[in-house]
Amino acid sequence: MKRMLAVGLLVLGTTSVGRAQNEILAPQAPAPQANHPQASDNVALDFSRTSASSQAAVSPPDALWAFTAPSRSPDLFALAAMEPLPLAPSLASPAHPPAAPTPVPKLKDTGRDFRWQIGLGVALVRFRSSVYYATAVGLNTSVSYFFNDSLAIEGAVTSAFAPAVFQSYEKVKYVGYGAGPKYYFMRDKFQPWIHAIVGGVHILPQTTLGSQNGFEVLVGGGLDYTLNPNWALRLEGDYVRTHVFGESQNNGQAVLGIVYRF
Repeated sequence: MKRMLAVGLLVLGTTSVGRAQNEILAPQAPAPQANHPQASDNVALDFSRTSASSQAAVSPPDALWAFTAPSRSPDLFALAAMEPLPLAPSLASPAHPPAAPTPVPKLKDTGRDFRWQIGLGVALVRFRSSVYYATAVGLNTSVSYFFNDSLAIEGAVTSAFAPAVFQSYEKVKYVGYGAGPKYYFMRDKFQPWIHAIVGGVHILPQTTLGSQNGFEVLVGGGLDYTLNPNWALRLEGDYVRTHVFGESQNNGQAVLGIVYRF
């Protein structure tokens, strides 16, 4: 308000000074003289060349704008009070953190994770007959196919060898083979199971009592201990019923091995 009042007074004073100079200079202008080369010049022309005339030429609105125009220098206090600009969407922190990866579930059941199972182990066979007894050591191989989580069909072969029972006889050679159902009770680290195999037996040496080939039924079970989704350890024990040399025999078999599942 004070600045506008001062500007108004200045404009009013400038206008009054211009008018006063015009009134003073007009009656004091010298009379034109014939011998003076500038006697015929207009006094207003001389006044227009003075500084007073240049000040009077400024219009009141222009003078008011010159005094009231805002300064172009930055206001540090105003800049400090300004709020920071929001970050771009790509630089701003996400509204929701990324979800944690879903943990992979552990092996819980067999039939759901594989269909086939191959077993290989060391077999100990105890063969007893009216002719001779033999304790043979060899290999047991089995292949199983699972229909569901617990039930499978299994095929197995056991081949074992033992020392000669008599001096005149050659060494004992035993081969048992067959197929049958297999059932698992649990599907975790420890997996107990039972099975029954029906097949045949081939044994040497042959005696005068009958053929070296016969009939075999194997019933037993075991326990698989899971190491990872594909490998497991196996312990197995079976009762083996054979019919060879014209008679039946009660035998036994034990297996310690490893299992691969896929």
